[in-house]
Amino acid sequence: MDEDFLVQALLQARMNRSRGNIVIKTGFFGRRDLERELKTPKAQEALHFVAGFLGFMVKTPIPYGREIEKFKAYFTPGFASNDSKHEQLRRGLRESYFDATIESLETTETLDALFDLAELKKGHG
Repeated sequence: MDEDFLVQALLQARMNRSRGNIVIKTGFFGRRDLERELKTPKAQEALHFVAGFLGFMVKTPIPYGREIEKFKAYFTPGFASNDSKHEQLRRGLRESYFDATIESLETTETLDALFDLAELKKGHG
């Protein structure tokens, strides 16, 4: 469930092209809503990008892969109910996250290009 909520947050941010207006709640995408929503090109692009961002579907450079694994290991456990993690995610997303292409992920050497890694350090310290 926490993974679903993390994907929802990243998907909303990408679709809204904004760190704001991220609403993390049970049922944000019910099955019917998701099927209807994903029929739009905007949602399909966003979902493909989020999957690539998280290291699925796209072969990324090794340093990026290591950093995204740390990102997921930090954010996923408890994400659904942890407001401080929600806020960290919002603060950490860089403007480049909204404009990057799925193809650009193949050459992105560091997650820090899309997400401020200092936000992860705050969570561990």
